Amino acid sequence: MKRLQNIAAVIALALTSTGALAAEVLVFSAGAVKPALSVLGPIWEARSGHRLHVTYATAGDLRKKLAAGERADIVILPRENFAAVENDGLVGAASRRDLGAVGIGVAVKAGASLPDLSSEDGLKRALQGAKSITFMDPARGTSGKHFDEVVLPKLAIRDAVRAKAVLGEGGMIAEKVARGEVEMAFQQMTELLPVKGITIAGSLPPSLQKTTVYSGAVMAAAKSPTQAAELLAFLVATEGRAGFLAAGFSAP
Repeated sequence: MKRLQNIAAVIALALTSTGALAAEVLVFSAGAVKPALSVLGPIWEARSGHRLHVTYATAGDLRKKLAAGERADIVILPRENFAAVENDGLVGAASRRDLGAVGIGVAVKAGASLPDLSSEDGLKRALQGAKSITFMDPARGTSGKHFDEVVLPKLAIRDAVRAKAVLGEGGMIAEKVARGEVEMAFQQMTELLPVKGITIAGSLPPSLQKTTVYSGAVMAAAKSPTQAAELLAFLVATEGRAGFLAAGFSAP
């Protein structure tokens, strides 16, 4: 009996030690990265023994979370946003890793005629002819900010398009197109590709395009900094890079 008790004690100690070694890595991530991270995350969990808890939100909403004092182990944002968070001391610049780059695409309902995206004039005619469109709220999303503040003013149709636009608040806004609620959606390619019931008509013309590089960094207040750094290393290594490419990103 004493021998069995000793064995049970050893097993209990081993299980306790294993549990102690497992960490929970908290990630704040821009929504455009979800198609890649939702596939790569479970692979890393299975190999590392650690657990991921990912909060996806628009870049604007994540910046609000950080400003309100919310913290994670890793934050993933457009690279252009990191100057501010680094200046605020929220992340260490040395920990930042560029994960992938993505441009803005255009989607219509499956079976609908495709707009001419070969030139600025073609896009302008398509926007003028559409009864309704959707793009991310400029205050929340990177693609929406560029579309509203660069594309529409350059085409000189901002007011007219805004009058018939349904602003997206987050997630994959092309689902509105799939449901027939609006005719066209403008969002980053990685957020268009997973949506069923749409056709991706193409990308914005080169002169209007914005390619966004998404980067991840370990937060200064991270509770699991070692594991966070290991996750970022996995995401930029060969297998992680392949996962990002399969999700519609290009190499940063």
